[in-house]
Amino acid sequence: MLTLLRITKIKLSLLLGSLISTLCLIMASNVYASSVDADTSNVAHLEVSPEQCIALRKGQKCYLEVTFSWRHPQVSDYCLVNITTNKTIKCWNHQAKGELNFDFQSTLSHDFALRVKGATVDLAHARIPVAWVYKSSKRAKSTWRLF
Repeated sequence: MLTLLRITKIKLSLLLGSLISTLCLIMASNVYASSVDADTSNVAHLEVSPEQCIALRKGQKCYLEVTFSWRHPQVSDYCLVNITTNKTIKCWNHQAKGELNFDFQSTLSHDFALRVKGATVDLAHARIPVAWVYKSSKRAKSTWRLF
């Protein structure tokens, strides 16, 4: 009987210890998750959709209507810039978010950034990669056949 009582005490202490450690892990993960959420809420976001432009052959221009969506936690003057060509596409005054429909035409992939108006520091990035279905042929196609 005394041995059974000791075994029950040991089981209870092990159960209590595992319960306490589980609760500590849950509390620690909640603290970590809230700190991650706090960090990402103070960051600019720039998204583009659709995400890829596809041409039929390599070297051909692809055509795509894309939508840029951006947001920033602070209201200010922001510009969307094509980093590849170093051209400003559009600026917004006294805004914290914006959206733009844009006709993309290119043979190459382009990088875009959200910047404070007049600054050169990129707050957020987006890329439109250009892909193709077929590689271009290096040799000329023959217009006649022997057989």
